[in-house]
Amino acid sequence: GLFAPCTMYMYIKKGTNKLVVGMFRLHNWSDTLDITDKSRLALIEKLDTEIPEILTAFGMKSTKNQTSMNQKEESKKEELKKEVTPIVEVKKEELESASSVCVPCKVPEVPKAISFENGNLLDRSIKFSKRTPPNYVPHSFDNKKKIKNATNTNIGEVTQGRISAHLRGEFMDIKTTQETLKSGGFEILTSKPFSKDKSLVSIVFTHPLLVTMASKENRGFMASLRLLVDSKAKTISITNPLYMAKGFLQEDFEEKSAKEILVKLINLFPTLKNSKDALKFQLLPKYQFMNGMPYYQDMIEVASGDDLFERVKKHKNFLFGQTLENGDVLVGIKLERRTNKFTKRIGRNNAGMLPFPILISQGKAKILDPKYYIAYMYPMLQMSEFMTIATIPDAMVKDCERVFKQKK
Repeated sequence: GLFAPCTMYMYIKKGTNKLVVGMFRLHNWSDTLDITDKSRLALIEKLDTEIPEILTAFGMKSTKNQTSMNQKEESKKEELKKEVTPIVEVKKEELESASSVCVPCKVPEVPKAISFENGNLLDRSIKFSKRTPPNYVPHSFDNKKKIKNATNTNIGEVTQGRISAHLRGEFMDIKTTQETLKSGGFEILTSKPFSKDKSLVSIVFTHPLLVTMASKENRGFMASLRLLVDSKAKTISITNPLYMAKGFLQEDFEEKSAKEILVKLINLFPTLKNSKDALKFQLLPKYQFMNGMPYYQDMIEVASGDDLFERVKKHKNFLFGQTLENGDVLVGIKLERRTNKFTKRIGRNNAGMLPFPILISQGKAKILDPKYYIAYMYPMLQMSEFMTIATIPDAMVKDCERVFKQKK
């Protein structure tokens, strides 16, 4: 990968209409990396032949490298040639008759001493000019300044094209956390521990703005957010409303409302910082874990009927029900104990994806495909980690189907 991807340089010399294209020969690979494999050498040779042929087919002509640096080297050589002392021929007869002969010659000047301040005679790196036009506004700022802004001022917002999935803050006990949310106009839907020692508690909360955003077809999963209280790690974690809205609302994304919710949370919890779990903001509506994996819209139907909400309310794993403006109902359920253990394998930090959401709409109960939902809530998840919970997505689907079945 030393010279890959292959690059070309192009320029048009001032005062001409000729395009000059140059590129490295690929045999640099074999020369630099000491490649001896015959098949690889054959491929390099083939490419070194085919690429010039393609360029020639476009009407180009092959020439020697005539970059400005090469031209300067040539001009230096020419100057040196001019300064060489000419050879003077003296006849033999003149030498015999003359007691001494004065041969005209040019005495070279002694070069002035060259001093280097903090220099290096072996430094052959190309020095680029740092001159900038008047009133020039740089496209990007210093990396340190970017990092400082990202950690101090851009909490929950898009930074360098990426956005954090969660916001981490200093620890607060459950009672204080709930009271803080209520003071900001949020409503608590449920508060449930998801670990055996009850050190991990997920608080589900909502706001009228969230309900309004979610009251569109197949957008109900945006109706509530999660706050995770981890008494073991001494932290709290909140799902980023801007991150959730971009992915769950798709083309119905409402940036203004999502940012308003974000500002409310930052004001209520001033210690919040961006998590390392982040994705490219503009790709969130089309997010998939990898090729062949489900998208947001690839939902799974787990039940159907006219009395779905009444049926699920009777199950022991039912935790909350939230009616939306368009008549849809967002339900949260507790997964079975064995299914819940997946957080031990891929991390507790993002367990705020629980309780598991189910959307009841027009006589159907639908869930986000667990393969999508887990990956979306765990943006840093590696394929090797995903394989350790390979059976969990199917188990989640079965747990969701089970809460709608009537006991006989």
